[in-house]
Amino acid sequence: MQVAPRGAAHSTYGQSQVLGGIIINMTLLPTFIKVEKEEEFVDVGGGDLWVDVLHETLKHGLTPRSWTDYLYLTIGGTLSVGGISGQSFKHGPQISNVLELDVITGKGEFVTCSEEKDSDLFYGVLGGFGQFGIITRARIILQSAPKLVKWVVISYKSFEQFRKDQELLINGGEVDYLEGFINLQRRNSTEDKLNDLVSYLIEFAVYYDDEDVAHKKLNHILPRLNYKESRPEITDTSYFDFLNRVRKSELELSKEGLWNVPHPWLNVFVPRSQIKRFKNLLLESIADTYTSGPIIIYPIFRNKWNPKMSAVLPQVDTEEDIIYVVSVLQSAPPTCTRGTPCLDTMLLQNQKIIDIATTEPKVLNLLLPAECVMNEDMEEMGAKQYMPYLQNEIQWKAHFGWKWERIQDLKRRAITPLKLYFDDGVAYYDDLEHKLSQILRGTKRKGLDIKAFMIRRGAESRALRSSALGFSPSKHYNIGVLGNKVPKLSGTQSRALGFTSLKSSGAQCQGIV
Repeated sequence: MQVAPRGAAHSTYGQSQVLGGIIINMTLLPTFIKVEKEEEFVDVGGGDLWVDVLHETLKHGLTPRSWTDYLYLTIGGTLSVGGISGQSFKHGPQISNVLELDVITGKGEFVTCSEEKDSDLFYGVLGGFGQFGIITRARIILQSAPKLVKWVVISYKSFEQFRKDQELLINGGEVDYLEGFINLQRRNSTEDKLNDLVSYLIEFAVYYDDEDVAHKKLNHILPRLNYKESRPEITDTSYFDFLNRVRKSELELSKEGLWNVPHPWLNVFVPRSQIKRFKNLLLESIADTYTSGPIIIYPIFRNKWNPKMSAVLPQVDTEEDIIYVVSVLQSAPPTCTRGTPCLDTMLLQNQKIIDIATTEPKVLNLLLPAECVMNEDMEEMGAKQYMPYLQNEIQWKAHFGWKWERIQDLKRRAITPLKLYFDDGVAYYDDLEHKLSQILRGTKRKGLDIKAFMIRRGAESRALRSSALGFSPSKHYNIGVLGNKVPKLSGTQSRALGFTSLKSSGAQCQGIV
């Protein structure tokens, strides 16, 4: 039985859904937010929202260091994917700001883990897409909270200058937040030149309590930037309102009926050496169909991400510390619904961009399994998807790259009974189930009618269809067969399943595997 945790339901492509399985609504779990002011951390429930954490920590003059742009997301949700925003260059993603986790594993075990205790599970869960367990509590690092923010926006026409100034700002370390945006006007004619339709914005923030200190900092930052087309727009706002800025846009779009529409989003990490090529590919691909929604592009530092975590960054140019986050957060028109040509076109455009951008350079392809190497004719960039939408094991292998074996090893140790083995198009959760299914297919070929299994562990038992087995390997399981005919297994077959003796497991069971 497949199980999927569902937080605030903001994942893309139905990633928090599971057909024929169980969805756990994390927002219905008990809410708790406990601030430890002296030690500067907060314990929060996996189903709590980041906006509620912000409200509570500010009461103590404290705040988490790293955020997402939108705060109405669950703690467990963002920690399962990464959690990125304009603070990531300085403090890393949200998964780099966690001290401890409580996790319910696929075996049903409650585990408290950290860098020092059960570290494999700790690192595996962070950015692990919920594959190793469900986060029920997280301990988040806090720091002193500022009261106010200088919010600065600068316009550019040159992409190269836009890029250089972003990198200058993050290398200087004086700003507390930085993101960049591409403003794109839809191309309505073949005579429209793409460069005339595009401009760029740098958005950065300086946190402060003292006005004079903030002014001195800006007077040091701004003269070093090479903007020519405009003057900086500077807004003073509260720290809370700045972090919660997207909420205002959400409410405005909701009133106009433009929020609850399809969002064919695209999120990738791009190597610094490929960012100009990727930008050109992106704009040429969407210029004729783009409707609305932010196009975000900004640099972060690779060294702020712990490679032990499951989250994946580009595996090319690893000596280059800067990589780029690119998020195309398009909103489809209200009439552009599922199954319509306009939405299909947007999704196909996204997939084309992903296929080209995530193709690994030929040198790296030599290190991958042959089935993971994509079309050699593509102009490979070595990008990686953030919150990837992948459909088979080959794609997942290519995505995780050198981390794949570690992911497999973590699953083999029965941390979770999720998909691992693929055989004849069927996914199996663990080695025991795979062996069992092979034996059963053999009995079916002999004309035996096996309808279901009874799985027992101690006093607990449950009946499952053979196509929906979801148990973990354990010495203490007795597996009974329900059906009109029962297979006779050899000693070798029974030992392969981990059983050394055969005995009745109940009156309903006519035989034992």
